[in-house]
Amino acid sequence: MTKKIAIVLFLVGSAVFCFSEQVVLKNGDRLTGAIQSMDGKKLVVKTSYAGEVAIDWGEVSQFTSDKPLVITRTDKQMLSGTVSTEGNEVMITTAQGPQKLALADVSAMRSPADQAAYEKSLHPGMLEGWAGGGSFGFALARGNSETTNLALGFSAKRKTTKDAWVLDAASIYSTDEKLNATTANSFQGMLRYDRNLTKRLFAYGVFAGGYDALQDLNYRLVPGAGLGFHAIMSDRTTLDLLGGFAYTRESYTTGLTNNLFNATLGDEFAYKLTKNTTFIQNLYYLPALNNTSIYHVNGNAGIATKINGWLTANLNFNDRYNSKPVLGNKKNDVLLTSGVGFTFGGKPAK
Repeated sequence: MTKKIAIVLFLVGSAVFCFSEQVVLKNGDRLTGAIQSMDGKKLVVKTSYAGEVAIDWGEVSQFTSDKPLVITRTDKQMLSGTVSTEGNEVMITTAQGPQKLALADVSAMRSPADQAAYEKSLHPGMLEGWAGGGSFGFALARGNSETTNLALGFSAKRKTTKDAWVLDAASIYSTDEKLNATTANSFQGMLRYDRNLTKRLFAYGVFAGGYDALQDLNYRLVPGAGLGFHAIMSDRTTLDLLGGFAYTRESYTTGLTNNLFNATLGDEFAYKLTKNTTFIQNLYYLPALNNTSIYHVNGNAGIATKINGWLTANLNFNDRYNSKPVLGNKKNDVLLTSGVGFTFGGKPAK
């Protein structure tokens, strides 16, 4: 008799163990695994047979977890303990005792490790949380022509739930040894800080600058500020619209110096064509308010495809228009480059 009781208890305990961490979907499907996180859109479950599985939160009917989770309520208050559902309510067994919470009042759920990582992402050090990449293009011709072309690019972003830093830089250098001439020598860079005012509206401050030897431009410095709007915010597509004002100081080798007060209108767009391929585009229009004959238009478009975990193949198009260049120079400069690149860092915080 004792042996039979032991067997029954073992079977019951095994059943409890097997179903103690389980997610039941509205269509009746069941998934066994450890709940990792829920961000209001996706419930992530780590299984022993398929790794991490993301499930639409709206498709979840019931779930249980025998390991502690950190629950964030819609009023930003947090509870910690094991979790199970009872109809439209969540039972959280905390150290102070069980507490019930309406399922609709659950904003997020995370494992203690994921919660610690999330909280750290909210307040990273200035050198932490950056993600981005660089590009490198090089061409060398010898024989009937003797040319050297070098194109470099770099972009990085440090984004938290409250703000973001954006850094971009690009340079091209080209020579023709038969002509004993430099056919391209330019650099342009930009550093911008964004501060969220609402979920979609943000304020920004920016400083941009550069030089272009072929346009006789010693330097161009452009500090500015304005407002931006996150028009599209999805995992696959992002679109930001920006508008503001800037001051431009230009110095040319001819002795000409311009001091301009500009309006700024622009957009920044990114779209994931596939899991490994992303298309990016940005366009800026800067008309001078104190000299209506002068305006600049800068546009970029590019495609980057991941070759492996960090290596990319890149194709970039750049167009820069100056309505009033110095005498002898053309108004429009077009640049098409291709090459390889690298990526670093993780996905920026949303």
